Amino acid sequence: MRLRQIEVFYHVYREGSISAAARKLYVSQPSVSKVLRHAEDQLGFSLFERRKGRLYPTEAAKELFRGVSDIYDRVGALDRTAGNIRNRKGGHLRLGVLPSLGFAIAPPLVAAMRRTHPHITFDLATIHTDEVTPALLEKRFDLCIGFDNEFDLRLRCRTINAVSLVVLAPPGVFPDDIDCLEPHVLEGREMIGLRDSGPVADRIYDYLEQVGVEPRVAISAQTYYIAAELAKLGAGLAIVDGFTARRFAGPDLKAYSLMGAPTLPFVTVTLADAEDTALVEASHEMMVELFA
Repeated sequence: MRLRQIEVFYHVYREGSISAAARKLYVSQPSVSKVLRHAEDQLGFSLFERRKGRLYPTEAAKELFRGVSDIYDRVGALDRTAGNIRNRKGGHLRLGVLPSLGFAIAPPLVAAMRRTHPHITFDLATIHTDEVTPALLEKRFDLCIGFDNEFDLRLRCRTINAVSLVVLAPPGVFPDDIDCLEPHVLEGREMIGLRDSGPVADRIYDYLEQVGVEPRVAISAQTYYIAAELAKLGAGLAIVDGFTARRFAGPDLKAYSLMGAPTLPFVTVTLADAEDTALVEASHEMMVELFA
């Protein structure tokens, strides 16, 4: 099917009549009928049945519409992207951040960049650590922000700072006069597990194994925010990164540093051979200013 045929079929299917589809498309009814007839001739089967002055899709049309709807949505997204490109004045940056950094890092960075570069536009999306390399190599993002510094050699990874691991627990679980825990106090306590959640989870479990503490994982969660909220509700202790801890710590949830725990490199990652780097460099420098 040609794009014009897809467009006509989509609107006739949605509107239920040729006249309504023609109004949506700002064309005449005969032109819609002609395109629809050609589409049916090419496909070799009927798309609609006429009953009591209204068109009803055939079973074949219902099956076809699922694919057509997806294509039509993507064409619409392409039009919006083209419009965004046309209206840009100061450049555009596609930014990917780990889910755990979505609140703590991305909003302050974008707000600061917009203050200093008011014509820059942004696309923001969350991305998991194992997706960073393919996403950058496929040029779906210009800049990614996360933890860890072990990436593909085709990428440029720069450390902004080191982030601590922090224990979250409701008030009363540990004495009020301490703010740093020895690892042995975690032995036998119910924990909210973060296995398979990226470098933070890997560092947590490596550390607990080194100090001989075997966590009793009562609940497993894939995001640090869910783990923190569960800890707040008393469902178990959570070990998270410092950014997540600062986001959730308060009267109902205490944050404790963990003696001897490793830190996590907090990094920006870009293509090593990126061609247009002005906005990427400006964003990296802003990250250093805000978070180093």
